Amino acid sequence: MASENENTTTVTTEDGILDLRPPKGSLVRQLLRLGLTFDHKDASGETWCDYTRGLSATFADRQATDVTLADMDTRDETTITASQLATVTEIKTWRSDGAGD
Repeated sequence: MASENENTTTVTTEDGILDLRPPKGSLVRQLLRLGLTFDHKDASGETWCDYTRGLSATFADRQATDVTLADMDTRDETTITASQLATVTEIKTWRSDGAGD
């Protein structure tokens, strides 16, 4: 019986290799590129975190076009689109850089 799990993708192998990485250009791939990892999923969506930098990201589902990034210490947050996130190379937080600026 097929699962209703939205994270399940069609299984394809190329030369015997099963690739479980998220699609290129996807929101999840961008979060992984920036060092965040899955934390939990609840009724409001998914939360991904980088506890070392005190950074969290929340979004409704894997097809979301925007994500809310928050500094865990200051609770400052911003919502950006997945395409904007693709251009980000670094995210500074209080924990990662403090009052250094």
